[in-house]
Amino acid sequence: MRARRWVIGGLALFAVIAVTAWLVRSRSATRAAAQAASDAAAQRAIPVVSATVARRDVPTWLEGLGTVIAYNTITVKSQVDGRLDQVLFKEGDAVKKGQVLALIDPRPFQIQLHQAEGALARDKAQLADLRINAERNKTLLEQKLVAQQAVDDSVAQVGQLEGSVEVDKAAIESARLNLDYARITSPVDGVTGVRLVDPGNLVHANDTNGMVVVTQLDPIAVMFTLPQDDLPRIAAQMEHGKLEVRAYSRDGSTLLGTGRLELIDN
Repeated sequence: MRARRWVIGGLALFAVIAVTAWLVRSRSATRAAAQAASDAAAQRAIPVVSATVARRDVPTWLEGLGTVIAYNTITVKSQVDGRLDQVLFKEGDAVKKGQVLALIDPRPFQIQLHQAEGALARDKAQLADLRINAERNKTLLEQKLVAQQAVDDSVAQVGQLEGSVEVDKAAIESARLNLDYARITSPVDGVTGVRLVDPGNLVHANDTNGMVVVTQLDPIAVMFTLPQDDLPRIAAQMEHGKLEVRAYSRDGSTLLGTGRLELIDN
């Protein structure tokens, strides 16, 4: 029994010695690996970059919460009365300045244009005839074959017809303008909203609601607030030029756009 105890004790002692030896070897190996890594790092070449020393201004940035608003919001209305024939945009479309959005029935304005052109041709023909008569009367007056009154009357008639010709030209320009207004175009680059009038309806120049709202998004405006103590410095710097403004997302991680400070609102 005693011999068995001695054997068990010997085995336990041997196990303790083996574990201790393993720990010592493990720590030695770790220290050796660390030393080798340190030696390798010490021998590694470190790149050195040189630069020219320069004196520069360091920018000062001021942060404030802002609100993005449309730079222009325009309600597109008809400038003439007529029947809306076609709507050439879809709600939410990106449109360009001058792009045709809708067409009004052009036939009444074409008729007005033809009438004005006909009146101009008639009055020009009459004016040419009166000018010939006026010149003839002047010649006859020199020969004392007509009275001065006849010459004066013919000259007055020439002046009246010249005025009629100018009125006819203005009527033609007005008819052409109305014909151009029958093509409703976008005044700016932007995005269309909800269509307010459907094709087939009569539209008038004095309609209050308009046909569609076009919102300009580029460029766009940002209104933001800063402490009033910073305003004197900002106003002083604005005298030397426009100040740069950067718009970031709510979390400040994404740059949305850059611009210039236009004004300080009261």
